[in-house]
Amino acid sequence: MSRIKNKIKSLFSKKQPHYITADKYWIQKMDITEIPNRMDLFVSACKDKDVLHFGCTDWPVFNAKNNLHIKLSEHTKSIDGFDVDKPGIENLRQYVDQDYYSDFSELSPKKYDVCLIPETIEHVDNIKDFLKGVSTVKASKFIITGPNCFAEVRQQNYNIENGVFTEVVHPDHNAWFSPFTLKNVIEKYSDLTVTKIYLLENGRMVCCEAVKK
Repeated sequence: MSRIKNKIKSLFSKKQPHYITADKYWIQKMDITEIPNRMDLFVSACKDKDVLHFGCTDWPVFNAKNNLHIKLSEHTKSIDGFDVDKPGIENLRQYVDQDYYSDFSELSPKKYDVCLIPETIEHVDNIKDFLKGVSTVKASKFIITGPNCFAEVRQQNYNIENGVFTEVVHPDHNAWFSPFTLKNVIEKYSDLTVTKIYLLENGRMVCCEAVKK
């Protein structure tokens, strides 16, 4: 009987999760909307719009059947591309022959309805400089995504054994994000204000929708 009592006692004496017990200074709460398929959001936002798409070449894993730039071109009014991968741009031009840029200094004064920056910010060398550059884009809406560090699937992407840390990650990634940290860097280093936060692809991707301040 005492063993049963102790077991019941232990069930009710479990420590509460740290996100509940942590000091308020550390707790960040944000409203989010979950969208399982990122294409639903991207197509809805870009349909019949003038779009500037960052990271358009999918370097180094280009596949015309899966390329986001090519897929979105079927829905947009126009879709220009921005990528530092110049050979990739010339290849992509065979499929979508519109304007492309590789440096912020090259951007035309064209006004876009949407500036789409998906799965790009985690690759850049300097997030602060990159977001300063994004601030120069003339667009009504900005959609920026990054990999969610807290996604459940990420827990399966690493292992520690015999002093060796094994990680499954794109070798060109420089950062992970969370809803708070992506919003934080956007508002800290650009002239944008985040208006909505999404979790895409079953939580694997954080997405911030923003506008100019």
